[in-house]
Amino acid sequence: MNPKEMPRLPLVLIAAMFVAGAIAYPHLPARIPTHWNAAGRIDAWAERSFASVFSEPLLALGMYVLFMVMPYFDPRRRNVLRSKQVYFLVLELVTGLLAAIFAGTVLAAFDPTFRMDRLVLVGTGVMFVVLGNHLGRVKPNWTMGVRYSWTLSDEVVWVKTNRLGGRLFAAGGLLTIACAFVPPPANVVIMLGWVLGILPVTYVYSMRLYKQRHPEEMAPPEADGSQATGED
Repeated sequence: MNPKEMPRLPLVLIAAMFVAGAIAYPHLPARIPTHWNAAGRIDAWAERSFASVFSEPLLALGMYVLFMVMPYFDPRRRNVLRSKQVYFLVLELVTGLLAAIFAGTVLAAFDPTFRMDRLVLVGTGVMFVVLGNHLGRVKPNWTMGVRYSWTLSDEVVWVKTNRLGGRLFAAGGLLTIACAFVPPPANVVIMLGWVLGILPVTYVYSMRLYKQRHPEEMAPPEADGSQATGED
């Protein structure tokens, strides 16, 4: 991917995270929260350090570089470039979620009662809703989209499966947002349930659609004459 074509918004968010972290660093307590359980309670802490405070900005920067180089390894790189608006949108959504998590982590360092679980669920849900509404625009490739052998072998199967996957992602995103206000552990169970449910639904749908379009490939091989007559 040409660096000049890469979106600027993720870089702005990454820079803002580093600046905000530098400003907040001297005022942070000696220990900061690093993990929350399903109930939204802090269950892991770390000593204040560059690595613990700037983990999200560093991860976001690494994601930006990864998104820049991933298309070079895709056999269908041309289709990734044809879908670059959605590709860039994914990068912006992921960076935005990491920025929100970073802000929540800093707030929780000063106020351990901050509901980090709700922030993560709402942010993840919004990401799924937006992504789901654009998934159907992605061209066949090995980098993003609903990628099965069936979808990668037939463009019509790819388009229809990704449209279905997009609708399921959008609906699941709304459900994830609602889960932010459902008590644990039901919220996590519901969210994981629909995420895991999408896989078999889209897989079976794409397989059946491919079989309908290519019945000749699914027919059993015909036995040769010698096997049919019992001859040597």
